[in-house]
Amino acid sequence: MGVVQSLTESFGVLKRNPVVFGVGALYAVILLPQTALSMMSIPLIPQLLQAVTFFITPFVLAGLLGMVYEGRVRSTGIGTFVKIGKSKYLSLLSANLIQVALTVIFGIVSFFVLIALIFVLGIGVSTTSPESGLAAFGVTFVVAVGGLLLVFLLVQFFLQFYAPAIVVDNVGVMGGYRRSVGFVKRNIVQTLGFGLVNLLLSLLLISPGILLAVAAFLGLGPFGGASAAGPGAPGASTAGASGISSTTGTTGETGFGPMVTGGVVAYSFLTTVIMTPLRTAFSVSFYDNHRPSHWD
Repeated sequence: MGVVQSLTESFGVLKRNPVVFGVGALYAVILLPQTALSMMSIPLIPQLLQAVTFFITPFVLAGLLGMVYEGRVRSTGIGTFVKIGKSKYLSLLSANLIQVALTVIFGIVSFFVLIALIFVLGIGVSTTSPESGLAAFGVTFVVAVGGLLLVFLLVQFFLQFYAPAIVVDNVGVMGGYRRSVGFVKRNIVQTLGFGLVNLLLSLLLISPGILLAVAAFLGLGPFGGASAAGPGAPGASTAGASGISSTTGTTGETGFGPMVTGGVVAYSFLTTVIMTPLRTAFSVSFYDNHRPSHWD
C-alpha cells in the first residue's frame, strides 16, 4: 500500500471519528502559552513551559495514537485516549528522553570532532600558501558539517516510527526502537515518500514563522520603515537572536505587535488542532499498512 493510500485512509479515520480533533485541541491548548509568550519575546518563561509540556505531551500523544489506531477499524472515544495514555505514558516519555539524550550526545561528539578538525586543518593551512590553504579549509569544514548533519538525519530517519510501534505493536521502549529500524529497512523507498509528504504537512505549521522572517528581512508589512525611528525611540526597531526584528513601544513591551502576534498564535493554534490528528493518523496508517504480519 502506498503513501497516498495511507494518507487517504487517514482522512477516513478523522471523518469517522471527529472526536480526535478534541484531542488535537487539548494538545494545542497545552502548547498555546509557550507559543504566545515566545511571540511576545518574553525570556525564560517559554523555555520553562516547554520543559513542563515535555512531561505532559507523551500522555496526550499516546492516547491520540491509540485512538487513531482503533479508529481504523471501529469508532473510538475518550475511553481509549485515557486507557492508552495511561498505559503507554512511561514508555513514550522514556523514548523521548532517549531521543533527547541521543541529540545531546551527538551534539557533544560533533563539537569535539569539529574542534579537532579545525586544529588539524589549521596546521595544514600554516604549511601551505594562504589562498589554497584557506580554500581547502573551507571546503573540508563544510563537507564535515554536512556529513555530521547527514548522519544525524539518517539516525532520525530510522527511529521516526518508535512511537507508533510502541502503541500499535504494544511493545516497550527498546522494542519500539528496534521495530522502527526494522520497519524502515523493509520500506526504504516508501518511507522516503512518507517523509516528503510529512515534511509538506509540517511546513503548514511553521509557515507563519517563515513568512515573518522573510517580511523582517525584506522590511515588508509591519517591519517596513522601522529603521526611521532613532535608537531607543518609541517604535524603534530591535533585533533578537533570531534575527527577526521587533518593535519597542512607549510601554517598553517588545514583540511583533498585537495584530501580528494574535494572527500567528491563532494560526498556530488552529493548525495544531487539525494537523496533529492528521499527522498522527497518517503515521499510524502508514506504519500499520507496511509493517510485517510477524516480526523476526
